[in-house]
Amino acid sequence: AAVLILPAALFSQHPTHSIRTVTLQEALDMATRVKPALAAGEANVVAARANRRTVTGEYLPSLGVASSATRGTTVQGSNGVTNGIPVSSTARPLDAVYGSGISAAIPVFTGGRRGAEARSADAEQVAANADLNATQYDVRLSTKQAYFDVLRAGELMEVADAEVKQAELAMRDAGSRLRAGTTTRSDVLRARVALATAHDALATAESQRTASRYALARAIGSDVPVDAEPLSDDDTVPLPPSRDALVMSAVTAAPVARAATAEAQSADAAIAAARAQYLPTILASGGYGWLEDRTVDIRPVGGWTLQVGVSYPLFNGFQREATVSRARSAAQAAHSAALDTERGVRAEAVASYEAARVAAQRIGFARDAVSAATEDLRVQEERYRAGVSTFLDEATSQLNLAQAATSLVQARYDYQIARATLERVLGRELR
Repeated sequence: AAVLILPAALFSQHPTHSIRTVTLQEALDMATRVKPALAAGEANVVAARANRRTVTGEYLPSLGVASSATRGTTVQGSNGVTNGIPVSSTARPLDAVYGSGISAAIPVFTGGRRGAEARSADAEQVAANADLNATQYDVRLSTKQAYFDVLRAGELMEVADAEVKQAELAMRDAGSRLRAGTTTRSDVLRARVALATAHDALATAESQRTASRYALARAIGSDVPVDAEPLSDDDTVPLPPSRDALVMSAVTAAPVARAATAEAQSADAAIAAARAQYLPTILASGGYGWLEDRTVDIRPVGGWTLQVGVSYPLFNGFQREATVSRARSAAQAAHSAALDTERGVRAEAVASYEAARVAAQRIGFARDAVSAATEDLRVQEERYRAGVSTFLDEATSQLNLAQAATSLVQARYDYQIARATLERVLGRELR
């Protein structure tokens, strides 16, 4: 019965030499390289950076260079018919004409549009980085869940295997007592039922382990099933002592909360950019050009130009009003989403913390239960062999031990997954 609390002792009975075994860190690294969501998040970050550069470029002058060259003939007169006789025009060669120039233009005043667009681009960049961070922890959580499911299934299979061995031992004891005439055939039949139940639990656990290995393979981008390297006893790592402080940190620093807040700030800046259409735009431009026409004068001529213009649409079909209305509606929706995200983060952080706290308590309870159930089964086996108890008492003790060992396995990995969920909410590792 002691093997139920020593899973490692039975692990060698189920060799997996043909299956690759990965550590948790290896699984996380491999998942990071293959998840499409991370590639999309990185693309959004690149796009946000490019948009910010574009906004910065509006503060710089636009430069242009133009050049031309012409050579051909010039026609004097025209084709026609005089008195029924075709008359052709005359032509003379046209010498080469060359021209070139450079120009620059810069908006002097845009009504605050550039500044608003810069604030919006900055907020969008913050949101893109926060979304990528959130996606990274989503990937970490899903990978850890798949990894822990493999370990959980393996330990549950070991528990079921130990239960089978215990049921076989009980079967032999019942048979010995039946041959000795100290019990009835009913005990043997009950032992057979217990053995069949144990075999069924073992088959179910083996099936779950196979499925979980393939699920882990998908999570890390493997085409063949993989096994998980057993972890050290990480369920002894305590949670942060203050739940309220942890929740407050999650509300302000969680990636999804930061992304939602940045989206709201970007939407506010978009309103200011839309309102800039009600103000005039002042544009300054200038340049230098030269022209060489060899048919007139072989000496090139050139000069500078400088222009300042003001543009102000008096009426553009209510497009300004529509743009402002859309920007205001988008800002209201973004602020509403930010508030809802904040509440969601708070609720999820509390739920994850409480789930981890309860799972940690269950680990202690389950270990006590396994210890007590192991001792109880030992006593009941001796009593049954001595003929002072019934097989039903022994079968009940066997069932209690199996349930206690199963509860211990479930609690240990429930704690691990709850911690991983809390880390996803916070956007950082718990130490």
